[in-house]
Amino acid sequence: MNKPETHVTEPNRLQSDHSTMVLLIDDQATVARAVRYLLAEMPDIDLHYCHDPIDAIRVANEIKPTVILQDWVMPSIDGIDLLQLFRANAATAETPIIVLSSEENPQIKSQAFAAGANDYLVKLPDKIELIARIRYHSRAYLNAIQRDEAFRSLRESQQQLSESNTTLISLNQQLEEATRAKAEFLANTSHEIRTPINGVIGMTSLLLNTELTDEQRGFMETIRISGESLLTIINDILDFSKIESGKIDLEEQPFDLRSCVEESIELLAPKAAEKKLDLAYELDDPVPDTVSGDVTRLRQILVNLVGNAIKFTAEGEVVVKVSTSEEDPHAGLLHFCVTDTGIGIPENKRERLFKSFSQVDSSTTRQYGGTGLGLAISKRLAELMGGRVWVESDPGHGSAFHFTIRFKPSPNAVPVRWHPINPHLAGKRVIAVEHGTMNQSILTRWLAKFGMQCVVVATSQELLSRLSEDQSFDCAILDCHLPDMDGLSLAEFLRKLPGAQSLHILLLTSVHLRERNPRAAAAGILASVYKPIRPKQLLEALRHAFDPQRTSIRKAPSTSVFDPLLGSRLPLRILVADDNRVNQRVGQALLEKLGYRSEVVSNGLEVLQALELQRFDIVFMDVQMPELDGCSAAREIHRRWSEEDRPRIIAMTGNAMLGDREKCLEAGMDDYISKPIRIVDLRAALERWGREVAQPQLSSYFQHDSNTPPLAKLPHS
Repeated sequence: MNKPETHVTEPNRLQSDHSTMVLLIDDQATVARAVRYLLAEMPDIDLHYCHDPIDAIRVANEIKPTVILQDWVMPSIDGIDLLQLFRANAATAETPIIVLSSEENPQIKSQAFAAGANDYLVKLPDKIELIARIRYHSRAYLNAIQRDEAFRSLRESQQQLSESNTTLISLNQQLEEATRAKAEFLANTSHEIRTPINGVIGMTSLLLNTELTDEQRGFMETIRISGESLLTIINDILDFSKIESGKIDLEEQPFDLRSCVEESIELLAPKAAEKKLDLAYELDDPVPDTVSGDVTRLRQILVNLVGNAIKFTAEGEVVVKVSTSEEDPHAGLLHFCVTDTGIGIPENKRERLFKSFSQVDSSTTRQYGGTGLGLAISKRLAELMGGRVWVESDPGHGSAFHFTIRFKPSPNAVPVRWHPINPHLAGKRVIAVEHGTMNQSILTRWLAKFGMQCVVVATSQELLSRLSEDQSFDCAILDCHLPDMDGLSLAEFLRKLPGAQSLHILLLTSVHLRERNPRAAAAGILASVYKPIRPKQLLEALRHAFDPQRTSIRKAPSTSVFDPLLGSRLPLRILVADDNRVNQRVGQALLEKLGYRSEVVSNGLEVLQALELQRFDIVFMDVQMPELDGCSAAREIHRRWSEEDRPRIIAMTGNAMLGDREKCLEAGMDDYISKPIRIVDLRAALERWGREVAQPQLSSYFQHDSNTPPLAKLPHS
């Protein structure tokens, strides 16, 4: 018995060379030759012949035909049985089968279709018909396979998408939980830190409203600025969170640019003095004095950059320069440059500078400390303000951090008039000894603006040499920290020189001297000018030295933000609700400076008890309190009292996160003041809501009715 004539083709070859694979099963070789002849000229049809029907299933599994031609009558197996075997075989269950029969017999045809045949031909069929039937069934089969594969791929993709969506939903839930936890942490941290800061800044404001010496006022201003700096650090953390989420807002208010720069570097002056660094600033003449923008964000950038410069500088100087931008002088850009003589930054590591939580390298973090947030925040803030940030550096010789911001000239700006020529100073000859080049430049520039003739030298020896040659100088400004001699010793030496008894001596120092310092008094030092040199302070010191009428060492308080008559003009009954005793004292003291005597309670339940006992016009309500929080207390007030009878409720809270104000207003509060309390905000709130609720009979506010129980006797939890 001859082996069946088969041609097994690899699947990849089948797909590339032939679109139709035909398996012919017939026990007659003459039929096989005839069919091969009919298909010989069809290159897209590959014919495989199997002589033994018993071996047909195996061959079909190997070659995977797209069409099977099967004889109906064969000696070893009946055609219907073979057809059923093909349909029971997984590899051929869907393969098109054309039954070949020697006669046109309706009964056989019916049996064949019932058993799973797709077509029926009487052999030998016409060439055209055979080829057409083979191609039709093959294409239909291949299309079905492609469709099923597409559906299968689609189902797999849908399954993967469903799994991915499930994973994404889970990740989103985790992210929301993490974001919520982060927001709660930041809110709690902000509240807990703002509470003591409110006491520091509040009490400092009260003390600054009293009569102080210049030295005391300087100390208190430093405390105030330091407290506000700590507040700025807290706000930095909150700002970083806001910047990440794209929810930061910029203010646009007119402000004094020089004061902004001075306050920023004054805050860092003690740290620079500790390291014996010269700290200076300079504004070019074309720079406007008053501009409109966000002064808080500008100060934030300056403090970050100057603080970094001081941190990474061991000796030398840190200088802030402000000019109009050379990129486009008419574009309304201010150019700030903070230069230092510090360690510098290698070029290959500069790209890490402005990344969050990153410094140049880990050793830098260990040696100098810091979170690595300052520069990242500064970069984003400068960009939000319409500018950019960049750095230039020479490793080992220092760095220069540049940033620009877009500004608008203030429409109501008044030219500064504090440095006109003073008759007591005009024409006076001044010799100054200062070793720092930038401070030399600043002294030369401003003394000339004051109408004085100035000579600047770098050492005590140069000073003594010039004074021995020329004794016509009226004033000497001595740097207290010269390399070769301290300023006090130099002043003492000068007083012993012939002709130097009438010399007006001023001391230039980074360290605040105690008032009536015996050495300074003995050396005849008339005034001290503190670094960084501020033109107003320099002018005031010179006036004090040369003007005999300006001899008082005490200084009346500056224009007070307190209005002690507000309480009589706008009488109100006020209740302060806060669980922190320091905040209670601050609130009461600030209100007292505005002419009000207030009552104090410690939680929301006590607020409700107080309102049951007597009428109040305004309640300043903390939010986070024990027993009953501020928002719940506000809702309960609305429930118990009508709109006409209830007090106005003003939130006074350390909660300063985005959305906190809205939460307070939704709870029924009428206004919102964040801690630390700014007296201008407190006054504005009193005037805004006080006029709405004030009544003439409230002039009896300052004296309780004898039948009204004092709130101090309220039961406390």
